[in-house]
Amino acid sequence: MAKKKTPKPKANRSLNTDTPTTLNTKGPTTMSDDLPSVIEFSEDISDAEAPPPLPVQEYEANIRGVTQKTSATSGNSYAEISFHIDTDQFPADYDVENAPDGKTIVHRRVTLVDDRAGRYRLRLFMEAIGATPGRNVDLNDWIGLSARVLVAHSEYEGVTREEITKVTSLD
Repeated sequence: MAKKKTPKPKANRSLNTDTPTTLNTKGPTTMSDDLPSVIEFSEDISDAEAPPPLPVQEYEANIRGVTQKTSATSGNSYAEISFHIDTDQFPADYDVENAPDGKTIVHRRVTLVDDRAGRYRLRLFMEAIGATPGRNVDLNDWIGLSARVLVAHSEYEGVTREEITKVTSLD
């Protein structure tokens, strides 16, 4: 009786690149040859603490990135927007060393659903950031635009963090 041969895993191709990858059928993978497996930090991370969040207030923020996403719970489309707050917007009593390059806060509350309520809320958001609403919306056009954002606090896994609860025009 001939033994059945187990086929080798075939290389698959990522949607974003033509670099072949091999399916892993034997267990954990190792790191890439291009990246080191040992990373040295400037300080011992066993003592690392979360930086304090920005105080609750309004800040001027600039859009640095926008990505269309799909909600895992509702299946609805939304825009994931990276708002950046420069250090010159920090209150005088907030230590700039907590975020020397400013703070980027991701906002995930802009629906891209094509229904009456969704179109209305999107129009209001676009007007607040200074974008021109129309039948076709190019999310890339939002990059570089600015608005006033209300930063509030929420708790996630026991850590207080910033969240954007309102976006309004700079005018």
